[in-house]
Amino acid sequence: MLKNIFISLFLIIIGTSTTNFYKKKTKDLENKLNKKKQEILELRKSNNIEFKENVYLKSPENIRRLAEKFLDKNYIFFEKKNIEFLNINEKK
Repeated sequence: MLKNIFISLFLIIIGTSTTNFYKKKTKDLENKLNKKKQEILELRKSNNIEFKENVYLKSPENIRRLAEKFLDKNYIFFEKKNIEFLNINEKK
């Protein structure tokens, strides 16, 4: 009888400590996962802002405005329809 009580008590203690161990590990993993999700969200926001800045800076109107501001006045602007591409046939 006393032996059964000790075995039951031992199993309860082992079960409780095992459960607490896995709960702690799970909580640590959830915290790490939340940190990673937050980092991903911040990187996406940053990437979105940089993409919008890139689109803005590469716009023809902005390039023209910056060219007029920072380059010489004899700068020549070309329209896209006036640009011709050369086909070079080189033998290798």
